[in-house]
Amino acid sequence: MAPALPWETWLPVLALLLYALLLTRYMGAYAGGSDSSGYLNNARLLSEGRLIAPLRLLPGLAPDTLPPYTHVPLGFIPNADHVTMTPTYPMGLPLLIMAAAKITGWNLAPALVMGLHALLGLWLVYRLGRECGLEKGWVWLGVLMLAFSPLYLFMSLQVMSDVPAMVWATAAVLCAWKSRQAPWLALVAGMALSLAVLLRPSNMLGFVPVGIAVGFAVRRWLLLILGGLPGAIFLGIINHAAYGRIFTTGYGYVDPVFSRAYVPATLVHYALWLPVLLTPLVLLSLAFPFLRHRQPLLTALLAAWGLAYPFFYLFYRHTHDDWWYLRFLLPAFPPLILAALLVARAVLDRCQSPFRAWWLAVTVVIIIGYNLAWSRHLHVYGSGYGERIYPETTTWVSAHLPAGAVVATMQASGALLYYTDYTILRWDMISSADFKRIAAACTAAGRPLYAVLFPFEIEEAEWSAFQKHLAGHWTQIGTVRYVSIWRYDSPPAP
Repeated sequence: MAPALPWETWLPVLALLLYALLLTRYMGAYAGGSDSSGYLNNARLLSEGRLIAPLRLLPGLAPDTLPPYTHVPLGFIPNADHVTMTPTYPMGLPLLIMAAAKITGWNLAPALVMGLHALLGLWLVYRLGRECGLEKGWVWLGVLMLAFSPLYLFMSLQVMSDVPAMVWATAAVLCAWKSRQAPWLALVAGMALSLAVLLRPSNMLGFVPVGIAVGFAVRRWLLLILGGLPGAIFLGIINHAAYGRIFTTGYGYVDPVFSRAYVPATLVHYALWLPVLLTPLVLLSLAFPFLRHRQPLLTALLAAWGLAYPFFYLFYRHTHDDWWYLRFLLPAFPPLILAALLVARAVLDRCQSPFRAWWLAVTVVIIIGYNLAWSRHLHVYGSGYGERIYPETTTWVSAHLPAGAVVATMQASGALLYYTDYTILRWDMISSADFKRIAAACTAAGRPLYAVLFPFEIEEAEWSAFQKHLAGHWTQIGTVRYVSIWRYDSPPAP
């Protein structure tokens, strides 16, 4: 009879399986709004060996006589030739999805990539915690803080690059730290960091903790550079081919969105939301720089890592817009969690409490309950269902609209590009005079006009915003949940 596995082995495995089932139950990895459709459209382009996509144009109208974004969906920017467009978002996540799609197909690949990264992130935090000298109980407490963080869950249930960016930045730091015992891991650290930058350019900040972790050994630095060099060359080639310059990305000129004027509001936002997203226990990390640790280099590593991302995004215009904009700080979550746990352990050690094990058990229950309550309040588990509206809508459109239809839309433009072959008309980017010419061209070509509109596209100004751009008589012909589909019947009366 085979010996029974100890609970320290089977319980974590069971917990990860249950977490995987949770992700599967609520996953919504579809081509949806700007980000998710942008990544998936880009992945499909890359699978075809292309970086630039042709616009779906209308016959009878010279494209250079229309506004540049007339037929450009969310997630793309128009090119100077007026007939092609280029993806906006970085190539890292599309490359991962493309690779997975070659094995599983396109329907499963996005969910698989997101789910595996969510699980890998938890494993990396566990390994990093053990490297920090934390006992298993403390490390699993940190894993729970991350796993049930409303932000981590929210970003894991849809096609977004934030969790993968955190995962590969963390892998780079962990490999760099362990390269002190196995120098070849510095090579892996360089590869992981280059992928992290491909996922999000701001992960260049990860070079700070990685550099500290590698130390002063020349050999390890050479291996680190050697590991990162192919990714850097690839990024330069991609940027030059897509945007014309090695150091230019699809984000364009970013200086206007960074300013010292945003710092006060962002600091307040940090103070309000970080204790929500990482539980109030994260506040203990503020005392970490004053903690006497037996590995001072590790203290410097976690402190630099935990401060680099929050400091950089202090100056960003959008960081304080909403709670989920703190997703940019996800690469800093592992060091913040571990720093807080190291301080908590030091406090308990000093107190010499006989109820230490009980304290940990009670804390686990409180953390899970706290995060589940906030996740429910923030509608985290509904994010996948919300993303599902895009494939549902495009399926309805494909079934009810004729093949040659032209579809006016904004929010659903990326999804329509991904799931359908319709010509897209960005109503928010054209004037009424432009629309008169477009409507006449559609009539001449025998191509009917329709609109797919989300509530905010028609309710913010009681339909007037849409009518300002696309004036005329529109008849609603269908609804998919809260998305309405309209048919253009005739121009407005004189």
